[in-house]
Amino acid sequence: MHVLDLVGPDWQLVPLRIPGSWGVRHNGLYARRLADGSLDINDSEDLLWLVKLPPVGGDYQTGPDSPWRELHLDAGFYRTGYRVDLLDPDWDHKLASFDTESFAELLACIEKWLMNAPVGDLSPPTA
Repeated sequence: MHVLDLVGPDWQLVPLRIPGSWGVRHNGLYARRLADGSLDINDSEDLLWLVKLPPVGGDYQTGPDSPWRELHLDAGFYRTGYRVDLLDPDWDHKLASFDTESFAELLACIEKWLMNAPVGDLSPPTA
């Protein structure tokens, strides 16, 4: 079962697997299931903003090899498709970007990067 199968007829947040080491600054990933079975999805530029949290009782550790550096993940809908950006730590230091027309691919990339980006795996999701 895919998380999108859990979306019902009322607007709701789409379920995401967010590791405990990430904090949610904004979540606008709303969707609803239409009578014909298709999904109606929020198409805002500001869909999701997450930040990698520092270690418990500690500060961010700088450096490209540190899994505890300050990372931000930003996702949105831009005209014809979705984009997710990984920032280290801000828009002047973009680590990776992934564009897709598929909401399911967007979710797959978000979940993959949340788990793997802190240790250096910035590859896009595979089908």
